[in-house]
Formats: sequence, C-alpha cells, structure tokens
Amino acid sequence: MAKKRDHKIIITDEAINKVPLVQYKEIPETEYDNLRELARQVLQISKDENDSNEVAVTYSLESAQLIEKGERYLGIALGAEHDVDPLSDSTSYHLIRASRDCVVLVLHNHPSLSAFSLSDIQFLLRYETVKLMVVVTNLGNVSYLVKNSKYDFEKAVVLLNEAIDLNNKAKNIKDLQEAADYFLKSCYNVGINYEK
Repeated sequence: MAKKRDHKIIITDEAINKVPLVQYKEIPETEYDNLRELARQVLQISKDENDSNEVAVTYSLESAQLIEKGERYLGIALGAEHDVDPLSDSTSYHLIRASRDCVVLVLHNHPSLSAFSLSDIQFLLRYETVKLMVVVTNLGNVSYLVKNSKYDFEKAVVLLNEAIDLNNKAKNIKDLQEAADYFLKSCYNVGINYEK
C-alpha cells in the first residue's frame, strides 16, 4: 500500500505497465481495454512531455462515429503539478461543450497520489456530457467517479457545497483531502459511483 505523499512522484515505466484493467460501472465493457490504454497514455505523456505533472485526456465513447465523420475523438491537455484544465485543449473543449448524445470521459493523473480533489468533482458536475472521470496516480493506481441512472444534479451540488464549506474551514492539506472525502463517501446518495 502506497503512503500518502504531499510531493510529486516521478512516473516510471513500471507504473505505466501496472495500470490495471478496470471494469467500469455504467460504461460499456467494449471500452475497458481502450480506457486502460488511455490511462497508460496519460502517464506516458506526463512522463515524456510534462515532467510527471498532470495531464488530462478527454475521450468520446462515440469515437467510431467521429472517426467516420473525420472528426477528432481524443483531446490532450498538459497541466502543472497540482492542476490541469481539460478545456485548455481545443479538441477536449469541443468534445465536452458540443457533445449531445455521446459520453465524454476525462482521465488525468495525480502526481502527489491524492484521490479526487474538489476541483475534479466540480468539473464532473459542471458538464452534463462528462459521464466518467478517472484519476490515475503516478504509481499507476486508478480510481473513478461515474454518474449513474440515479444521478441528481441538484442533490450533487448540495453535497458539493457542504464539502466546499469544510474545505473553506480547512487548516492543512489533510483537512483539504477530508473535505473531498466527505463528498466521495456520500456521492452514491446523489447517483455517482466512486470506485478505487
């Protein structure tokens, strides 16, 4: 079991190879291999092109239809040690903002091995088209949040606001993570599955 760290972990080939095949709830089984490969790519790009800092890959589950139309189905955004904005990449922006019937997945790495941040959660809630958010730590561990059929946006926002209140009272890094954990421990009540 990895220790919680507050500093960046440099990505290794071993970590990239260690990324597991995850059976994502609410996602077609035919996508599992693609998602594993994308999680590995997130780490590879971070290692090779971004000094092991955060990288976000945005992917459409309707990639076959987009390829047929000659459109892009994959966006990549490079970030800093503690954050990445998927919308900073034009393809990601288009997938997230213009999608109607497709499901958009956002995968990104966490260099310090932390779980989801409140910013991650806020991003998931803000965009209706984002169905799944995956975090891959720099050691190759995967966790995810996925909206299910019982997803209730209004209740999710109330829960997020409660977590933000805790966050605003936080005095240290541990308190900040506990604020995010508050949301993660109760998100099933608002129609979001959290798996780690």
